[in-house]
Amino acid sequence: MNKRLLSLFLIYIFQFLATSCVSFFCDCDRAKTYERTYKGFELNAFFTSDFQNTEGSNTVNKNSFGLLVSIESELNQIAYLKSKFDFSSFGFASAYACSCAPNEYINVDPIEYIEIEVTDSQSQEITDVTANFSIYDLNGKQRTIKELFENRSYQNQGFRLNMMEYDNIPDSSIFTVKIVLESGTELIQQTYELNFG
Repeated sequence: MNKRLLSLFLIYIFQFLATSCVSFFCDCDRAKTYERTYKGFELNAFFTSDFQNTEGSNTVNKNSFGLLVSIESELNQIAYLKSKFDFSSFGFASAYACSCAPNEYINVDPIEYIEIEVTDSQSQEITDVTANFSIYDLNGKQRTIKELFENRSYQNQGFRLNMMEYDNIPDSSIFTVKIVLESGTELIQQTYELNFG
């Protein structure tokens, strides 16, 4: 009886090792957890028709204009201890065997919202034009900036803001993008003067 029990136990352990996601079978690096802190961002203007950076002296078409936001952040790795074997699966992990866990990023101070203003270079009048721009979410669906940041799940390192409405955009403009973090910290950048034709 003891030999049978021991044999069944050894078969179970071998089956567990053969089917579970264990690093020596998959050659996976241990997933790391990082804290991300936003430090600033870079702002560039571009044509959406051919994705080129524009020059201040060039004339830009309003219907093919966009802003590219590249967020600068600092990553700090969080130390943690994880067991080498996961006994919670009872050996039935073969459906996802050898799929390596991705790194996890925790945003210390997430983006609350983004605001875009345009300054008329001639009259110095400032207008909020956030609603004029759209952005694509992670599923490729076009959304307004307000919709995308309402639930604060969108925390990418960069994104393209496409200008969809341009009736209230002056012919000579400077765009100001303000990223407001949950703590109230404001990250602000401006474009150079753009001449629309």
